[in-house]
Amino acid sequence: MEKILEVKDLKVAFKNDDKENMAVDGVSFDVYKGDTLCIVGESGSGKSVTSLSAMQLVASPPGRYAGGEILFEGKNVLKLTSYEMGHIRGKEIAMIFQEPMTALNPVHKIGAQISEALCIHKGMSKKEAWKRSIEMLKMVGVPDAQRCASSYPHQLSGGMRQRVMIAMAFSCDPKLLIADEPTTALDVTIQAQILDIIRRYKEEHGMTVMFITHDLGVVAEIATRVIVMYTGKIVEEAVCSELFANPLHPYTKGLLSCIPRIDQRQSELDIIKGQVPSSENMPNGCRFNPRCPYCMDICRQKAPELVDLGNRKVACHLVNMEKEVGK
Repeated sequence: MEKILEVKDLKVAFKNDDKENMAVDGVSFDVYKGDTLCIVGESGSGKSVTSLSAMQLVASPPGRYAGGEILFEGKNVLKLTSYEMGHIRGKEIAMIFQEPMTALNPVHKIGAQISEALCIHKGMSKKEAWKRSIEMLKMVGVPDAQRCASSYPHQLSGGMRQRVMIAMAFSCDPKLLIADEPTTALDVTIQAQILDIIRRYKEEHGMTVMFITHDLGVVAEIATRVIVMYTGKIVEEAVCSELFANPLHPYTKGLLSCIPRIDQRQSELDIIKGQVPSSENMPNGCRFNPRCPYCMDICRQKAPELVDLGNRKVACHLVNMEKEVGK
């Protein structure tokens, strides 16, 4: 399969007082053309920072690209100038941000904000861009697109603002869409509609999607491949169906056990004990070891490598030992 995005040993650090903390620490993965790759993990896992890095949107300071490459169609976006990135953002790579109220400009009308990208990247006149903006709003299910285009962000509901963000992202027909938790804080009905819009547009236009979420229900709905992150590192990567059928990493098992299942009777849900460690107080060895029910001595002493098992990748000493025994 053809790769559209290659992340190689990405490291992103943030300065806190006089100390630098690694938010993303040596992450590597590929995104294939036509793929829907979901990156999951708890808050603080580094998934959003990874996605922002692909658009060169990590604020500096306090952030800094400390190492690695992100290749979009062979070009390292981390080395491109602001001018060069301006030709890629919105046109080649588009992003749906987590909170549309802060992503949208509060003093400009919705139609003007969608039109801006069309004028810059498509060379449309203001009149043409405004007409196209209304068409895009209709496409994403806005009932009164003309009124919405003439409204300000604060005059719309959360679900409508998210549809606006999607219309804006789709307006220039991007090759890669990065969606950073676009269904957070939306009710399940609106969430299902948003996912259906993204899925339908992807199928019709051959778009590639990188979806950031902590909701495994969303992952099961749309993903073809899944990456599980914990404290800035990848702990497991697999095809979606295989991950749900047979999770290997204890952290992945813990995340899945926290979800209620209709085929099982449970008096209470399982939990992952403890908390995600802070970047200032990272444990030695495997970073999940203080919370892991299968923790061994080696887990406290040595960090496991992400090992390719053929159909998936896992970073776990126990899984690697079982693999060796099974040979």
